[in-house]
Amino acid sequence: MPATFAVMGTAGASVNLDEDVHEELHKLAKRSSRPLSALANDALRDFIRYENQVAAAIDRGITDLEAGRARTTEEVFALLEQQRLARTRG
Repeated sequence: MPATFAVMGTAGASVNLDEDVHEELHKLAKRSSRPLSALANDALRDFIRYENQVAAAIDRGITDLEAGRARTTEEVFALLEQQRLARTRG
């Protein structure tokens, strides 16, 4: 059964966590002597930052494709092979 976790602070929210996630979060809070809400906030902040970075990378990729800045798989393999050969030559 999922556990409900209320996050309070500047803004309040209620989140349903899987029981195993709640248990591990609780253990970590106890082990680190940090409030459960602080750990959850840090984890969510990191997740949001990561997801935003992924979305930005995808957007840059789409922009590159639309601008014609793309290479085929064969072109990439040929470039990698050239770089490998250049490294082995010195």
